[in-house]
Amino acid sequence: MTGLERRLTRRMVFLLPTREGGAFAAIVVVVLFAAINYGNGLAYAASFLLAAMAGVSMIGAQRNLVGLACHEVESRADFAGRTVGFRVMLMAPAAGACHGVTVQVIGGEGVTVDLAPGEQRMIELPKAAARRGLVPPPVLRITSLYPLGLLRVFSGRLTLHRPAVAYPRPAVQAALPAGTMPRTHADADAAVTGGSGDFAGLAAFRAGESPHHIHWKAAAAGRGLLVKRFAGQSDLEIWISVRGTGGLEERLSRASRQVIDAERTGYRYGLLLGKRRLPPGQGAGHYEGCLRALALYKGRD
Repeated sequence: MTGLERRLTRRMVFLLPTREGGAFAAIVVVVLFAAINYGNGLAYAASFLLAAMAGVSMIGAQRNLVGLACHEVESRADFAGRTVGFRVMLMAPAAGACHGVTVQVIGGEGVTVDLAPGEQRMIELPKAAARRGLVPPPVLRITSLYPLGLLRVFSGRLTLHRPAVAYPRPAVQAALPAGTMPRTHADADAAVTGGSGDFAGLAAFRAGESPHHIHWKAAAAGRGLLVKRFAGQSDLEIWISVRGTGGLEERLSRASRQVIDAERTGYRYGLLLGKRRLPPGQGAGHYEGCLRALALYKGRD
């Protein structure tokens, strides 16, 4: 489905007075009546000046949003119980800057940015994901109080089209499938090196990795916690399945934890979802693909 791509025109931008704008209008009226009542030239000048400021503010407020482009981009996925992110790219027209632009979910909070002429800025709007699966996209509105805060200028409703994905909430702990984890540290070294002992380099330590593979000399030298990686580690393949005991959500939660741990430890892992198979692989693309498949699994195949 095509994402939102919209450039604001004059017909798409509306203006309403703010509370401050209403108070300002009341002051202008009071000053004008005082000028008429007392025939005071200075009061006339003050009322006309204030009215002119309001008129210029109206023109500037509308021009501030006219020409602004809004493009929907790929949403940010996360695990259930956290917040997913809906993203839009704002681009100011080359002819002028856009000041104090707020992108907000209707009825919710927003993000305010300033854009130089021709500048692009990506905005992310978080939304809580209570359960796994597709999170429906929100309806947005672009607003601004520029330049004086007397008028609120806003766009029409902008409906996003790309839902976000909430992955299954991972279990606290779930052992990887039987036969893939070595029993001893010595066996672990032999397994991850494939018997060749080829050292591939160091990587940053991540929670859940074995302390046996920490490069303690680097830690003592103040380089932080690093773990050793071996060339043969990526040759180990495991299959993660949603079958087992417990309800569907419990099994998906275990599989989610296993995907996380398999990716962290450097295994090549595949996913079994009923009759569907995701072949073994590794890396960010494969990791996200497996979690997305778990998030959308219906348990019918």
